[in-house]
Amino acid sequence: MKRALLIVTTSVLASGLIGTAADAATQVRHFQADLIPVGPPPGQAGGQLGLDVVFKNKPSTPRKFTPRQLIVVDIANMPVTCRNPSGQGNMATTLTRRIQTQAKLTNPPPPNGKPKPTRYSYKFATGFPDFTGVLSGKVFKRQGRGKVIANGSLTVTDLDFEGGPTDCATEGPRGWSAP
Repeated sequence: MKRALLIVTTSVLASGLIGTAADAATQVRHFQADLIPVGPPPGQAGGQLGLDVVFKNKPSTPRKFTPRQLIVVDIANMPVTCRNPSGQGNMATTLTRRIQTQAKLTNPPPPNGKPKPTRYSYKFATGFPDFTGVLSGKVFKRQGRGKVIANGSLTVTDLDFEGGPTDCATEGPRGWSAP
């Protein structure tokens, strides 16, 4: 009886370990980039952008991770120009925020319509909950091989600081590239 109980217990534990090994794995990868400088050369530093992207695999392809979701956007020291109510004049300030998001990454069809077996390119676009703006970009591998990189643009069109400047914007898109 003890032997049967030991066999059942061992088989239950083994099946539990095999079941968890067969599940998909998840990784969170961080991309850090400098935003392009503002103004003519040498220009003012454009600030920094950090992205946290969730990568998952499938049990059938345990070593192939693909980007699925953008979960965090970190904006640091990004210059913005503010147009305050009349009489107060324009002013410049910087934006620093950590924003939680759930933007899905999609694998768009190839430009020429023919799928390539080595293609690795995923796009995303997201807005922000507390100001008007768009972050868009892609996560990809050059020629479908090598290191995963990301690039895109960030635009802020209307931002009001609490108790501070209002009608702030980036004066156009700010490009970024994270090797």
